[in-house]
Parts: sequence; C-alpha cells; structure tokens
Amino acid sequence: MTKLVCPDCRHENEPERIYCHNCGARLDRSGVKKEKEATEENAATTQERLRKMFAPDRRLNWDIWIKLGKVILGALVAAVVIQMLLPPDLPAEKKNDAFAPMISMDLFTAIENHNPPRLTYSQAQVNSYLASTIRRMNSPAKDGFFPISQLFAQFEEGVFRLNVRHAFFGFPISCGSFYHVSVDQGKISAANSGGYIGRMPIHPAIMRYLDVLFSKTWATLARERKDVARLAGIEFHPQSVTLITVR
Repeated sequence: MTKLVCPDCRHENEPERIYCHNCGARLDRSGVKKEKEATEENAATTQERLRKMFAPDRRLNWDIWIKLGKVILGALVAAVVIQMLLPPDLPAEKKNDAFAPMISMDLFTAIENHNPPRLTYSQAQVNSYLASTIRRMNSPAKDGFFPISQLFAQFEEGVFRLNVRHAFFGFPISCGSFYHVSVDQGKISAANSGGYIGRMPIHPAIMRYLDVLFSKTWATLARERKDVARLAGIEFHPQSVTLITVR
C-alpha cells in the first residue's frame, strides 16, 4: 500500500490518515485514491473472467465440442473397419483348366541337377499351383482358426503381389502385400512396397509390423520359399515369372 508522506515535515503516515500524525498538516490522498480504484478495477476484471469461465453456457459449449469430437472419431473408426472388411478391387483371375504344374518338384530337380538353367511360369500357372497347395490334406492353410481360402499372385515388372483371402466364420477377409524383388550379392531380397487389408491401403512402414497376417501363408509355402532362396535369381515380368537356377 502507498504511504502518505507529509508535504511539510516528510513524515510517512498510514494510508488511512487524512492529517499528518507528526505535524497535523492535511495530506494529499490522490495517490491512494488512484491505487484503490486500480485495485477495485483489477478485482472486477478477475471476477468477470471467472464468471465467464464457469458460466453454464461455456460448459455446455465444451460438452458439445467433446461430443462432436467423439462422433467424428467414431465415424472415422467405423469407416476404417468397413474399408477393411470390404473385398479388394482386384482384376478377375483367369482360371487355368490345365493340370497344376509341379513347381516345387521342378525347382528341386533343376537346382540339384543345374538343369534347366531357367524355369518360366505364367501367372495363371502359379495361381493354379497355389490353389492346389492350399487344397492339400496336410496343408497348413487349413489349420487353426483363420484358414486360407485363396492365394492369388500377381506379377508386374520387378514386382510381386501376394493376395490372401482368409475365412472367418464363413466371412471372407482379404489382405495383400507387395514386394520389389532384386538380387544383391547373389542373394534374393524382397523389399515391401505396401499392402492392403480389404480396401484399406497400408503404408510399407506399417506393413512390416503386420507380417503376422501372413504367418499362415508363409507356413503353407515354407518349402517353396526354401527352394527360392537357393535360386541364382528371379525375374518378374507382367503375367509371368522366370526362376534362374544356375549361378
């Protein structure tokens, strides 16, 4: 609080005094009045701010925004789930009525005998072989709670796409993964370039953590993967794949 200084004797008086306690001269109280008005104004401003903060209409507005945010978040989650359950928009696969080629046996024989140096299969032949693989009585595709109902391969230039359809209580759920395949220092390597679940595209950085979706697929194709790892090279072209058996 401002102390009142007597203009005559310079004695400091208490703020509530009108006359000097020392000499009796009248004191100038204009400074005290301004300070009091400023204090009252600050108090009124604070009260008004608190009133607005705790006003019922303000709380109601916050409740509306919170509920709206929950609705939007729920709608986004529902949209993602629906997209994941919808079947992907894939080109129709041409059925091959011919007998499925014994690709695994061809691979084993060619690698062991180094002959022939190259094996070329069409996309239809590979898919016919995959269909017969998951139909085998001892196929891991039939095991467990989430059996595989279809394996479907697609070949593009330098790119291999594997599409998998699972059966969940009779309801089909599809997922897929895309790979850029190359040969580095005599070893075949595959870099994930993305994938999907249903119609929901998945970024490559996330797909690496979703490999569990393909665990049954890799178990079903364990023998083929082991043979492919022994190849000298592999080339993917539109609608066909070439396996290079001689280094």
